[in-house]
This record gives sequence, structure tokens and C-alpha cells, in this order.
Amino acid sequence: MKVKVFALVICVVLTLPALAHRYFFGLTEISSNQNTGAVEFVHQYTLHDVQHALSKLTGERFSLDQENAEAVLQQWVTDNFSVKNTKGEEASLKWVGFEADYQKIWVYQELPKQKNLCGWEVSNTLLFDSFSAQVNTVNVVDSYGNRSLILTDENRTDTINCQKDSKE
Repeated sequence: MKVKVFALVICVVLTLPALAHRYFFGLTEISSNQNTGAVEFVHQYTLHDVQHALSKLTGERFSLDQENAEAVLQQWVTDNFSVKNTKGEEASLKWVGFEADYQKIWVYQELPKQKNLCGWEVSNTLLFDSFSAQVNTVNVVDSYGNRSLILTDENRTDTINCQKDSKE
């Protein structure tokens, strides 16, 4: 009896890590800063997933404590997140920085004041190379309202739409 209970406990303990993190989800919010007029991009991801992806990319264990961590993170975000204006020109997003706690990482970028982002194309492939089930949601909050773009490995790019009867 004790052997069966012990075996059951071992099975449960060994399966917990697999059950602990079954969803791969990232969130980006695009909004205007009312004080500066700049368009702000805030990316939020699970820290463990980002460290896994960057370890895979660099071929060595990645940690935010290492000397070149911010440069590696910045290049990875720049390579995997972009916005293009209605003319198809890629916007040059300014790196603001990042912060992290033991579970999440937040990455900050910005773009100088824009009239609006209507018709702009957003591409976000962050973590797609590491997790095939990754879903990146992009929330746009501006004077046209709130809306979301859902990006997956099969649908990596979408367009920010604005209602025609809203502000120009």
C-alpha cells in the first residue's frame, strides 16, 4: 500500500511542472502618452519564456543579470516587433528600457507623436520561434477606442483599424 501511495505521489510531483505553464501568451499595449504625445509600446511576457527564448538564440544560458542582457533583449525585440505606417515604411521605435520581477518582464518602447495609427501594420513574432502555441495580443488604446489584434504563428501581422465615423 505504501509503495502505491509513494508511486502516486512521485507521478503527481513529476507532472506538476508540465501542468504549471501550458499557455504561452504575450501582451503589448499601444497607447498615447497624454503628457508627451508620444506613442508608447509596453510589452509584457513571462520572464521564464523570454529567458528560454534568448538562451536558445544565444546558445548559452541567458539571465537578466549578465552584462549584455539589455542589448541582447533590445535586439531580440527589435528583430521581432515592428510597426509600419500606411506607406509601408517601418517606424523606428525608440528603446526606453525594461523591468522585471520574478515572473514577468515588461519592455518599453516609444514613437514620437503621431496623428493616429489608423491603417498601420503591426508585426509581433516574439517567442514564436520557441513556442508554437504562442499567442501575442496587441491592445490599441487611443481616441478611436480600444481594440485588440490577436497574432499567432499562422497570423503574425495585422492592421490597426479605426472606425470611419471617429476622429480623424
